Amino acid sequence: MKKAKKPTSTIFTLISIVAVVLAMLYVYQSQRADKIKETTLEKLTEVEKMLKTDLEKDYPKTPRELAKLHGDMTRLLYSGIEDDEIKELAIIIRDLYDKEFLDNNPKEKYLKNLYSDIALWREMKRKIENNFVVNEQDEELIVKDGKEYATAYISFTITEKGKTTELRRYIMRKDEENKWKILGWEYIPDK
Repeated sequence: MKKAKKPTSTIFTLISIVAVVLAMLYVYQSQRADKIKETTLEKLTEVEKMLKTDLEKDYPKTPRELAKLHGDMTRLLYSGIEDDEIKELAIIIRDLYDKEFLDNNPKEKYLKNLYSDIALWREMKRKIENNFVVNEQDEELIVKDGKEYATAYISFTITEKGKTTELRRYIMRKDEENKWKILGWEYIPDK
């Protein structure tokens, strides 16, 4: 009779170990799923906030604030949001642009170019992770032909087979309503 108890206790021990391992695996997967869900909700919340931005009431007051807002919107566009959100956000972004920029980039042409650029980024598995205002010491305010111009710099952290950064210099001009508008931007190569 003693021999019959040993296999039973061994089987019970093995079943107990398997049960504990499965329970630990379940807890780990649940926590991981919750973290992914939280990250997605944070991103959704940020996109939703951006889509609810009322630029009539909360338009950026300084060139740096304008560049930061555009950088935030650009990061969202290139971080994997849904196509319908891309269009909504792209239309809001156009409110940040100078009339001259808008004249050179009609809405349909702008959207077509944006969608193809985002599709290329997705194909390359490229995303903008972060953006920061940088090089504040290099910002300029100048007056030329009676119009005010300014520059501001945003650094983008991009993931694509590792992390890289890109530096963008924004060129802005004050419009007739005394609001800073984006005239254009250029990428500054690493030194």
